[in-house]
Amino acid sequence: MIIIIESIIIAVLAITLAVFIVLFIRRDRALRKYLFHTQPISYNNNDADVKLIMALKSKMADERLFTDSTLTLDKVAKLLGTNRSTLSKAINSGLGVNFATFLNSYRIKEAIRLLSENSAQSYKMESIGQMCGFNSRQAFHRAFKNETGMNMRQYAKKSAR
Repeated sequence: MIIIIESIIIAVLAITLAVFIVLFIRRDRALRKYLFHTQPISYNNNDADVKLIMALKSKMADERLFTDSTLTLDKVAKLLGTNRSTLSKAINSGLGVNFATFLNSYRIKEAIRLLSENSAQSYKMESIGQMCGFNSRQAFHRAFKNETGMNMRQYAKKSAR
């Protein structure tokens, strides 16, 4: 009888620990990114998807498409000479994110770059969001928090140290 009770207690503790770990990882975005970091381009993609993603990244970096607040998946697909569904499939399967997340990561990287420059002190936080291509303050703050795990003021204080 005592062995059964001990087994039940051990099982309950193990389940409780597993639930705690899952909830902690789900809550902590930075830890989740570290633990479950995906490869930039997965190996199960065909060559066309890989070329499309490389062309997309090149356009984003060279032409700074992400700063256009009216940028859509359709517009980017047209620029790359493909259609919306092909581009979306390539981004989803190759990068493991949707187009909006992909686009916001470029925008947030630009915001971080602007924040790190001394000239950024003269801009309001909302101005930085607009310069990076966000339409609204709320969208900018939400994307910034999703990408970095903290709000802009916390990030600015942390990077000032």
